[in-house]
Amino acid sequence: MAGKEKNEAAELFSDVWQRGSYSGFSRNTSGETSTPFLEAFLRHVRALGMPRPRVVELGAGSCDHALRCAREDFSTTAVEYSGVAVAAARERAAGYPNLSLEIVQADLFAFTARLGPDSCSGVYANSVFHFLSAEERRTQYRILRNALVERGVLGISFKARGDALEARGSVVRDTAAGPVVQGDDGIRRLFVERVDALADEMRVEGYAVREVVRWSVPGYNISQQRGEFVGIFAAR
Repeated sequence: MAGKEKNEAAELFSDVWQRGSYSGFSRNTSGETSTPFLEAFLRHVRALGMPRPRVVELGAGSCDHALRCAREDFSTTAVEYSGVAVAAARERAAGYPNLSLEIVQADLFAFTARLGPDSCSGVYANSVFHFLSAEERRTQYRILRNALVERGVLGISFKARGDALEARGSVVRDTAAGPVVQGDDGIRRLFVERVDALADEMRVEGYAVREVVRWSVPGYNISQQRGEFVGIFAAR
């Protein structure tokens, strides 16, 4: 996926937030405050044994998962491109004044480029990196590895084959990890079939892959249909 396509995806999501036709795909589903992927991320970060570890969520959307991290006493930064999403999340977060939660409106790539070395105990990106090409993912893995503390946790999740959105688009190319599908919303997404190919990308960039998690969320994206996901946890 070229950089232009990447920016178009962010703009398309920003547009639907602006129109009020989108409030975060996980809202009012079982995935709003808990998924197997989120619970595993919390577990991996806690295992570091650090007091109030700093974590960053990239592409945070409605910030439900970032808010959960902050409620677990993590010092949390949520990064989201859409100004509408950020304003709504800040309004919700105002109800929890004692939490350590910063909500930042920023382009994901510009934000990660500014991260300092050894500045994060964990980085979490839920259903974000499936918009990126393999080259773009590897670049981000290198940047994020530098930002993680020793043994710091990177949690990245993707759409998986069988997700409801896959059937609503057409395949534009196949990759080592699975097909890239352009949906009826104009956005191209990777639907993962071969998770080992993604794990190998992380290993090449110096990570130790710790765990793979697969899960479903009923009603995610499309009412009465299932969202299918796969997540990978890797450590610096």
